[in-house]
Amino acid sequence: MSRGYTSIRVRVEDKKRIEKLARMLGLSLSETIHYMVDFIEKNISVEDIDDRIKTVFKALEKARDIGETDSSHIDEYLYG
Repeated sequence: MSRGYTSIRVRVEDKKRIEKLARMLGLSLSETIHYMVDFIEKNISVEDIDDRIKTVFKALEKARDIGETDSSHIDEYLYG
């Protein structure tokens, strides 16, 4: 496996978050990103994601149209 490097573009706010994690872990940005990707690959499977998507669609089957809404009344929409 090659240990070459490349450049990637990330949002400024994400870079700041990665920098904060890097400082906390005592790692470089590159090592921190490698650690994050490795962690995600080991802990989140495609099946988990598929199950979560299926759960959302199952919940949407029971959804009903409540017409045009206004977020200022969100508690009323959610809790009746």
